[in-house]
Amino acid sequence: MSPKRLTTKPSQPGEGRGRRHVAETYLEVAKLIDSEDGTAINVCVGVAVLAGIAAGDAICAAALGERFAGQDHHAAAEVLGRVDPKLGRLLRELATLKTTSHYGFGLLSPAQRKTALRCATALVAEARLRQP
Repeated sequence: MSPKRLTTKPSQPGEGRGRRHVAETYLEVAKLIDSEDGTAINVCVGVAVLAGIAAGDAICAAALGERFAGQDHHAAAEVLGRVDPKLGRLLRELATLKTTSHYGFGLLSPAQRKTALRCATALVAEARLRQP
């Protein structure tokens, strides 16, 4: 059985490095409010999710010469999983938090914030290795 076809687009020169810079900045912003409670948890998680998405793009650009092209971040995690299954799982964890953090009405928990920051930090660290 052939692998599922996912829509990707070729990475242009410098695009991966640019996405890494964006990922680093998102993560830096998320860490500014990582000790705040209430709605700040949702904001922190939401920004950490964006950091992970950008880092995933940077990693895919370096490893595959392309990145996912679409709105389904679970599919983006699948593309990243082709580079490294562990990295794909990290992005998938973040993607599950995206809808609630960006569009939900309920508050996320400190444990969810910890998970989001852990995943985003690992993805950004990997992007730094692959996109110096």
